[in-house]
Parts: sequence; C-alpha cells; structure tokens
Amino acid sequence: MPAPATLIPIVAAVRRRLEARRALESLDALLARLTPDPTRREAFRAALAAPGLSVIAEHKRASPSKGPLTDHGRDLAATVAAYRAGGAAALSILTEEDHFDGRLDDLVAASETSGLPCIRKDFVLDRSMIIEAALAGGSAVLLLACLHDAAALAELTSEAHAAGLAVLLEVHDEAELAAAAGAGADAIGVNARDLRTFEVDLATVERLLPKVPEGALRVAESGIHGPEDAARVRAAGADAILVGESLMRAEDPVAALAALRAAR
Repeated sequence: MPAPATLIPIVAAVRRRLEARRALESLDALLARLTPDPTRREAFRAALAAPGLSVIAEHKRASPSKGPLTDHGRDLAATVAAYRAGGAAALSILTEEDHFDGRLDDLVAASETSGLPCIRKDFVLDRSMIIEAALAGGSAVLLLACLHDAAALAELTSEAHAAGLAVLLEVHDEAELAAAAGAGADAIGVNARDLRTFEVDLATVERLLPKVPEGALRVAESGIHGPEDAARVRAAGADAILVGESLMRAEDPVAALAALRAAR
C-alpha cells in the first residue's frame, strides 16, 4: 500500500537509520538476544480491556504538524511519572528520531520505570524493528496500515506475537481497515488525523470504529483534547483512547488524564 506523500520523507529517514543499525547489528544477532515474554502482550490486552475507558498516554517531544511539544520543561521521567499518577493504562513512546525527536532509549527508560505496558510508536518497516521493541522492554508495537499491504500486516503481526508483543494496528479509512481486518492484531486504532492533510476529524473515528471486527480492541487516536472528545469516541465504541499532544502540553497532566478517564 503506497504511503501518503506526507509520510515519504519520514519513512525515508526511518529506513536510513534502520539500515545503519542493521549494519551494526544484524537481525540474526538481535534474535540471539531475544527471550520472548508473552506476558507483556497479555498485560497490554488486559490494560485496554479493563472496565471503563482506558487511556494510552503518549510521550512525544515534537510532531511534524505541531512542532515542539515540550515547552513546559518536563523530561521523560517526569512525564511518565505523571501519566502513571493520572491512571494511564498504558504508554505510547515515540521512538522516531528525525521528525518526532524520539529515541529507542526512551522506550527502555519508560518500560523500566513506569510499570505499565509500553507501545513502541514508530514507522515499523520490518521484523527487526519489532525485535528492537521487544529488547527495549516494550509490550506492543504500532503498525501502520498505510505502509503495508494485507499480507505484510498479517506477517508482521505474527512476528510481533512470536516476540511476545501485542499489536496496535492503525487505520485511517475503509480501505486500510479492510486490509487490517484479517491481520490478527490485538487492537485496531482509528486515527482521526488525515495523513494527507494533517487535518483532524473525530467523525472518522465515529464512522470506522463500529466497523472494527470482533476480537480486536478498539482504540481512538488523535483529536482527543478533553472529556467531551473522550465521551464522543467512547459512545462510538472505543475501549481505549491514545492521547499525546493535549497531555504533553497540559500544565497538570495528572488532572488532565484523570478527567479523560472519567469521561462517560
């Protein structure tokens, strides 16, 4: 599936860094260090399936559409501690370096200190990036339906499960949802952001989320800034919401997160 034009430079940067890492350590070398832990996948699924609306709180320093998001002075440790105190069910950790100012070490640190299931959020291109996530202590990986065809999505999902990780598979429209439907992902996230224009419309979530196949947890992503937005996607069937920008910008992320969790 061809990536949207807006993602081409991001994917190219991810691929360059991926190739450089594999030149230093091959996939076989990564696999030799891996001991799969299926309890991580189970913990992620349980966190999202808990009663009420689960919140996946995201750490990201910047985004291509919004620029820097960390003008409040909180570092990763303080942000993760606030998310835990606010009742986050899981964490989403951006690891893409060039456009989101993330790093794989952020996943290591969050996994070690939070006690919560952590998702590697990145532009996952191959199996080795999944193994990297497992070795960094992650419990899940994000896969983007816009980057892979249906067969590749199923193969990558199977490889993640074999590594002990859950999969959150992100879609943006009906065609991507059709490609994702048979992949066997633990959760399907509907992103309200149009990656071609970066515009956000929660009507996308309301349209697609009820069509997510049975067996996959339902996650609403992007455009959720307060309890009213959370209640809106909850009414559409969301088991969980993934929230980044509003929590990263919040003066009091503990209170902001608690308010989202209380949405009905």
